[in-house]
Amino acid sequence: MKNCYQNVHLPARKWKGALWLKNSKLVLTVLFFCLGFFVATSAYSQQTLDVKYENKTIVSVLNDLKSRTGMKVTYMQGLIPETKKVSVTIPNASIETILNEVLVKNGYSYQIKDNVILISEGKTSSEQVQNKHYSLKGRVTDENGDPLPGVSVVINKTMKGVATDGEGRYTMTVMSDDVLKFSFIGYTSRTIPLEGKSKLNVQLKPTQENVDEVTVVAFGSQKKESVVSSITTVKPESLKSSNSDLTSSFAGRIPGLVAWQTGGMPGALTEDEMSTKFYIRGITSFNENANTDPLILLDNVEVSKLDLARIDPEDIESFSVMKDASATAMYGARGANGVILVTTKKGHEGQVYTSVRYEAITSMPTREIDVVDPVTYMRAYNEALTGRDPLATPLYTSEKINNTGSSRYPSYVYPANDWYNLLFKDASINHHMGLNLRGGSKIIQYYASLNYSMDHGMLETDRLNQFDVNIRNNTTAFRVNLNIDLTPTAKLVLNSTTTQDKYHGPQTDVRQAYSLAFNASPVDYAAVYPADEFHDWPHIRFGGLTVNTSNPYAQVQKGYQERSRFSTINRLEYIQNLSDLIKGLEVRANGSLYQEGYYQNVFTTDEYLYRLLDYDYQTGEHTLQQVKEGDRTLRLQNPANNSAGATRISGEFRVLHTAAWKEHTTSYTAVYQMQQATNSRPVSLLDAIPARNMGLSMRMAYGYKERYYAEASFGYNGSERFAKDNRFGFFPAAGLGWVVSKEPFLLPASNWLTFMKLRLSYGKVGNDGIGSAGTGSTGVSNSRFVYLPNISVNSQDRYTISAYKNPEVTWEIAEQVNLGLDLKLFEGLFDINVDAYQEIRHNVLAERMAVPASMGLGVFPLDNIGKVRSRGIDFQGKIQHAFNEKFWFILNGTITYNKATFESIEEAMDKPSWQRRKGHDISQQVGYIAEGLFQTQEEIDNAPVQSGDVMPGDIRYRDINNDGVIDVNDATHIGFPTTPRLIYGLSGVVNYRAFEFNFSFQGSGQRSMFMNPSSLSPFVNDHALLKEIYDDHWTPDNMQSKPFWPRLSTNGLTYHNKEEESYANQENPRFSTYFMREVSFIRCRSLDLAYNLPEKLYSKLKMKRVKVYVRANNPFIITNFKIWDPELGSDGFNYPIQKTYSIGANISF
Repeated sequence: MKNCYQNVHLPARKWKGALWLKNSKLVLTVLFFCLGFFVATSAYSQQTLDVKYENKTIVSVLNDLKSRTGMKVTYMQGLIPETKKVSVTIPNASIETILNEVLVKNGYSYQIKDNVILISEGKTSSEQVQNKHYSLKGRVTDENGDPLPGVSVVINKTMKGVATDGEGRYTMTVMSDDVLKFSFIGYTSRTIPLEGKSKLNVQLKPTQENVDEVTVVAFGSQKKESVVSSITTVKPESLKSSNSDLTSSFAGRIPGLVAWQTGGMPGALTEDEMSTKFYIRGITSFNENANTDPLILLDNVEVSKLDLARIDPEDIESFSVMKDASATAMYGARGANGVILVTTKKGHEGQVYTSVRYEAITSMPTREIDVVDPVTYMRAYNEALTGRDPLATPLYTSEKINNTGSSRYPSYVYPANDWYNLLFKDASINHHMGLNLRGGSKIIQYYASLNYSMDHGMLETDRLNQFDVNIRNNTTAFRVNLNIDLTPTAKLVLNSTTTQDKYHGPQTDVRQAYSLAFNASPVDYAAVYPADEFHDWPHIRFGGLTVNTSNPYAQVQKGYQERSRFSTINRLEYIQNLSDLIKGLEVRANGSLYQEGYYQNVFTTDEYLYRLLDYDYQTGEHTLQQVKEGDRTLRLQNPANNSAGATRISGEFRVLHTAAWKEHTTSYTAVYQMQQATNSRPVSLLDAIPARNMGLSMRMAYGYKERYYAEASFGYNGSERFAKDNRFGFFPAAGLGWVVSKEPFLLPASNWLTFMKLRLSYGKVGNDGIGSAGTGSTGVSNSRFVYLPNISVNSQDRYTISAYKNPEVTWEIAEQVNLGLDLKLFEGLFDINVDAYQEIRHNVLAERMAVPASMGLGVFPLDNIGKVRSRGIDFQGKIQHAFNEKFWFILNGTITYNKATFESIEEAMDKPSWQRRKGHDISQQVGYIAEGLFQTQEEIDNAPVQSGDVMPGDIRYRDINNDGVIDVNDATHIGFPTTPRLIYGLSGVVNYRAFEFNFSFQGSGQRSMFMNPSSLSPFVNDHALLKEIYDDHWTPDNMQSKPFWPRLSTNGLTYHNKEEESYANQENPRFSTYFMREVSFIRCRSLDLAYNLPEKLYSKLKMKRVKVYVRANNPFIITNFKIWDPELGSDGFNYPIQKTYSIGANISF
């Protein structure tokens, strides 16, 4: 859809800085102080300029004035012809004098309001004498009620119009039968008949032309057209969901971000408990101790993934993902894994804008694991027993099988436990709510928010004890952002955020509780036995066969834990504009304080276990035998690491300069940073040493004719992680940009080629988070060994080397090259961004595996000898169209592909060539190739020798080296990596009148997972019998070559196929392709239907907007893997991913 108006904008002032207000009374005082200053005024600084324009177009003159004065220019497209030229030479002239020469003398009129030059057609005398005109006033806002400055308001089918001021207000002369058209870049135009109205307020909604003019970059912002780096800007509204974890919305939404969910447990209070993994352009280091997470900055303060997860999308002003070296080089040693930069909302001048929202959510698993019923379990057990040994006696008698589940006997006599339904309910109810305040005066502008979420788990809440064991996690987040204009050239910016989580749940880790439901016999004992009339039992009698029985019901009910976590993020920034000294110069100084703490209390009892000794079928009397003595006293039992805390202090000084002359633009940024992080509860002496880093960063950018762009940057950083001679590193980067669409030779294509830019960047960035191994002192550990001198047995202490110090260890270095294409077609109908990249990760810390054993080293030494090559493509496409002002749609698509392979790694000299890792994905597994199942004993006799008790129906493996024996030398690389290579997404919004429909789909491919046969083998350690195994396993009557499961066994599959075991002395688990699955799926991430109520229903209540909606998250998934949610990967017995259905409302005042 073609824009009706051309708008030339400067970058909006970005919100940065923070100050933590520790005292709540002080917070309230500051807020009330802010509320007293929301009477808006406007002004602009008078400037004098020397101008000399020789035969220049009026459009180019206006662009030059915009660059030199910092003012905005707004006029109707077509009003000023592109070819109309002027010649003006005036020394030391005011802006009015220049505009009079350029505009008024050429038949145009103008107004200056709030630093905006409003240009319109010159008035004629006939218009001035008409007597049917009157004055119309009004205000234009966005869908959130925020004012929109610079909106063009014109009388339809004429050239007459004005533009809104800084508060979105306008005043114009109209006739009663006029029809007004409101237009603004990025918003749906509206055409409204006046019908005699003297006041008209209008709300505009985003449309397909919503082009972000400014992109947030490292330590600043740039005009989007001039960006040469690979940076993705994410709209905050696209991250909204019913999940209280923001990161759960990343997958498929952000090109270049490889993300997936690993579970659905509420109340993650540590990063290890988080249910989402996300990496920018994948994982490019095979060092297990290395940091592979992106650097996360909230208002330019480094925070954790948990802090990112707790941000409410309503608080986000901008969300940028920086992916290549040119974008992250200024972060130096912290930029190798990419950067996520989140900026929160700032205040504005004008009346207070208030938003209140509430959402009620029903949550349940996306998929439940199906097991067979208890009767089928017993019959299958007997089949497994006698199938392997026909002379064996069945464990379960016909009597027990026939009576199990019968209503003739109490349930505890013939137990039939459905452990999952005993422990978990079908769904939980959660609540999310929030409050936002935004406003201010000319001196102080503020933004404040309060967000609260209450999430419950799925555990059943039977009150067997005097305490509740269900999961309950309450999260409260409070944010205050202040802008204080101290003088016309000085500003103070404060940001303060506090988040607190309070968790209550069972003593047993709830992820373990979910697994326990599938690792207990359904028929051997009752979950709990009742008290009888002869005894006054003071405690609960849980069921069990032996003292070592792990009764899942008892494990969940025997105790509870309370945990809490808080974090505060506070920043104070001073900004001084020095344009009076040097035009375009600005300096900034800031300091920040980040603190987080964690505490845990565990309360427990010791469960009593009983087994049924006898039961009188005539009288119903029964006798229980105690198999474990317990203790019903609730006592505190804290783990050793029940508390933790960290503090990070940082300081920064920044110098910025921008300049423009003729057709040239330059910008310069220099930053000096220092940071120190300490642990308040160190677990070792080494852990108590503060972690420090410091650095100097610079960026220089140049533009010519708004067509050619060049940029160079570097970071010079120091880190105390390394030895003295290796503590500083230099990380340079450079980039080029070419706006091809502005070349004269492409003018004939301008009717369909709206914009086209090529980008090329190259650079090096570092990663100092490589772990402490090899960088500190030689590690010494104490151990004990037993020897036999003569006859007596003695135990002696000895010391062994656990690690060798290597003072030459240094940074990982990511050498990156990126080629990008930005394309807009047919006035923005199609918008395409593509990046192709390669990264070489040097200096990966790895073991010197080729050191001969004759050297007598206790462990392999570590050195920077590894290298990884990563290649990939990021794609983002958008289709947008408006059929009219009431009906429009936006369709977005993303594709992320990444492949990271070993480029150099030292391996054992005797390793077979097919097991060497060079050229293979860094997370690809090594295992055996399964050729199917043995069908007859003759096949076994003629096949290569396998370990284990092999029978027909067991797995047959390929003999890779043809030596006639299946052993570890026959393992090879199999399947795809465990990190997905491919992530893609499709999302969109359709707006029709007051209705809005949003949808999002996400898919994943080229990822393998391994179903651990040791965990899945039925009957072993009381494992449940999965329905999938029972329905499709090998039997003499079902002699398939590859059913889902081989022949059943009570000894477990690895007893007969030892190749499936995880050998402790091997580098990788030795699974086979038999239990490998390619994890591909397409998931519906969200469906959202919203309705904006008619204004007449609530206008008397002084409401500005009322929106109600229904939403579904993760409602369905399309996949060929049916046992558990495939996104979980191999960890199918983790707390399941949740799907939610919710209803909510958002009210604005």
